[in-house]
Amino acid sequence: MTETSVTRTAAENPFDWSGGHPALDFVNTLDERPSPAPIENLATYADLVRFTGLAGIISPGEARHLRKLSGTGAALVARRGRDLREQFFETLTMRGRRKKIPANALRDITSAIREAHAARVLVPCDGDALARYDWVSPHALVVPLHACALAIEDLLTTTDPCRIRKCGASDCDVYFIDRSKGGRRHWCSMKNCGNREKQRRWRAETV
Repeated sequence: MTETSVTRTAAENPFDWSGGHPALDFVNTLDERPSPAPIENLATYADLVRFTGLAGIISPGEARHLRKLSGTGAALVARRGRDLREQFFETLTMRGRRKKIPANALRDITSAIREAHAARVLVPCDGDALARYDWVSPHALVVPLHACALAIEDLLTTTDPCRIRKCGASDCDVYFIDRSKGGRRHWCSMKNCGNREKQRRWRAETV
């Protein structure tokens, strides 16, 4: 796991937060890519709710209520979340390899985003705006899935693609936004992957 900016124990918070954007933190929830046995951190609906709550893309109140839900419908939403994550991962991977992004991946992502927008409604609010978006049904099972889809939309439509990077370590597929001044960040975490790669190079040079 890479270093985390959220001060919780690993049991409470198994997620990697080095992405710099909720959509990249979402794609990084399958840990230890590309090993033969990656660690699935979205195995259950409760995991998906926990992630979206910690990522700040659903409210604490929504997360508290949704954590109580279970059953076949919840398991289906969790599976759809994992499918959406893998479609997004494929999109990022193909772009990184300078290959054509599969049309079916973008089609499915588009469908998920469209469903998320259909699940929201404008409501009056105080402050600088007249209205804000809220969920039509804040306690619906699909709210965490919709929140992830909207995070992906935000990343794809507002972030400079040249700033979206994959960790330079050969055994790490963590994605992050490179916000370094010179745009030269190579590692998801200097503390882990960066130091490990430096040690590998040092050993190779001393052999």
